[in-house]
Amino acid sequence: MKKAIYFGILLLSAIALISCQKAALKKTPGGMPYELFSDAKQPQVKMGGFLKLAISQSINDSVVFTNQGKIPNYIPVLNQTAPYDLSEIWSQLRLGDSVIATQMMDTFMNRNPGSVPPPFKKGDRIITTVKVLGIFDNDSLQKIDAEKELGAFKAKEVSEVKAFVKKSGVNAQRTSNGIYVQVLTPGNGNPIDSGKYVSVKYTGMTFDGKVFDSNVDSTFNHMEPLNFTVGAGQMIPGFDEGVRLLRAGGKGVLFIPSMQGYGPAGSGSIKGYAHLKFEIEVLSVADKAPASGNTP
Repeated sequence: MKKAIYFGILLLSAIALISCQKAALKKTPGGMPYELFSDAKQPQVKMGGFLKLAISQSINDSVVFTNQGKIPNYIPVLNQTAPYDLSEIWSQLRLGDSVIATQMMDTFMNRNPGSVPPPFKKGDRIITTVKVLGIFDNDSLQKIDAEKELGAFKAKEVSEVKAFVKKSGVNAQRTSNGIYVQVLTPGNGNPIDSGKYVSVKYTGMTFDGKVFDSNVDSTFNHMEPLNFTVGAGQMIPGFDEGVRLLRAGGKGVLFIPSMQGYGPAGSGSIKGYAHLKFEIEVLSVADKAPASGNTP
């Protein structure tokens, strides 16, 4: 599938482990109700520092985002804050703190008419839960920790995909970045490499078998081949890498970890952190893309 570009707001929050300490309900200067469970003995984040957070968010009673057990969020603590927003309390937090914040969508709509993005609607109650996993005094320390977390999470995902492939009884090859490729028919001709222009048929699905897109199924209303230049950043990384194990006329199945797909954000009906499976057929391979207007 084509690589998607996203613009929007970070959906902060949902369900985390809260300490058994009691906390009174408070309000930020901007009017946001929240509960803070804190230990005054723990170090407090400094202005200009970073918070490492486990965040979950629910709309009414439905969880819409959580990074529990996944990649933490890293939030800079700045002087600038927004009213009725979690940024109002970042500077108060200490290592190990937990926060439960409540925001009403009607309040956002009254303050900023017409600015509410999907999936929110009038009358919604947003519950955000935050757990402080770490604090860092500067961006250098934050980046070191973030790289460590990302590396560990990617390795965990590759192990999950490997286990899925094994359980499925599939004989597949592993690429350097952990994409597993089942080669059904290798095809002929020169290897597919960076700069090659390929045309493919595909069906994409999640590991639970839910098909989210296809150009061989008329249900999805586009039957034309998918054309792209390998290595040009036009595709999700896992698709771009996996197709290189085939040649013209080849058929195979790609098993892609989420971080080589759409990652935490997801795309359309694809949920965040969803591993993907693509059944593909390489129709043709050319040395370069055709001149504009001459796409096959």
